[in-house]
Amino acid sequence: MSYKLCVKGVFDRSQMRASVGGIMNHNGRWVRGFGSMISLADPQTAELWAIYYGLKMAWEREMTSVVVFSERRDAIHLINNPDPAYPMAALIEMITKLKGEAWSHVDIQHIHADANVAANVLATDCFDGEGGLNEFAEPPHAIIHLI
Repeated sequence: MSYKLCVKGVFDRSQMRASVGGIMNHNGRWVRGFGSMISLADPQTAELWAIYYGLKMAWEREMTSVVVFSERRDAIHLINNPDPAYPMAALIEMITKLKGEAWSHVDIQHIHADANVAANVLATDCFDGEGGLNEFAEPPHAIIHLI
């Protein structure tokens, strides 16, 4: 069984803070979601955290076949071509380690913003949070009409 994970890192330049969110589904049906305010970051780092949290959530729940969809081609490129000089190289390494687990299939692909609206809403809703990863067994009210 293969899962689709759409992730989004949102960055608020005026407040220099970011949040992340993700939606996991299988055959178009809700499986799980997550969201978190992550404080200081930039847009690329926010997306990398979203990818990391999504993969971590999938692995911990033994969802061993996952395709992660991200809007940021630059983040996907960094994961596929790690640069030890990159300021967030440790985060890239954490993602690479997760990808190296015994998945039956794991891939990270690009998705257009208009196809990633639910993950964007979930991430944006976490801006006012206090940090810490929130997981959602049921879809939050704000995204029910989007999934």
